[in-house]
Amino acid sequence: MNNLTTTDRLRELLPQLFSQEQRQGNYYLRLQLTEDVNALLDLSYVQESLVIDNSKITAAPNLPEYVVGLMSSRNQVFLALDLAHLAGFPPGTLNQREYQTVVVQISSSQNNIQSNEFNLYGLTVRGIQGISRILPEQFEASTAEAPENIHEFIQGSILENDKNAGSQRSFLIDLARLVSSKI
Repeated sequence: MNNLTTTDRLRELLPQLFSQEQRQGNYYLRLQLTEDVNALLDLSYVQESLVIDNSKITAAPNLPEYVVGLMSSRNQVFLALDLAHLAGFPPGTLNQREYQTVVVQISSSQNNIQSNEFNLYGLTVRGIQGISRILPEQFEASTAEAPENIHEFIQGSILENDKNAGSQRSFLIDLARLVSSKI
């Protein structure tokens, strides 16, 4: 018979919850932009991630090609943007039945407007791969391995090990700068 208390059993099953060691690093959402390019977005931008049926995105005429259309979430309407196409790659999410979408909030002041307001965007991507916790000093400043069209938007890169894909380089994207340069 086991004489462990509930707390002892939890401590045994989930040791990370009871660890005295402080975990460090910032959280980043890892996305697949293209078949070969992974991006990292600072989690502070991210409001939510969803899978949206294409019937829930309304086409809008006379907008740039990287605009998928208008979408809504939590009673707000905003643009859905193909993140790969916005970054200068061929469209990554054109005419899909469902869109993996990350809803991000970018301060209007980051878009060269002095305001306390925020703009929401739905970024459609090929895949949402998860969250990584990374120390700032782990990022490399070199953009040598990055595709040329995203050089100006890269804040750093890191070589990550994935159980399924092996080692793959991910690029930290300055999302506010990318969006403000295009919109």
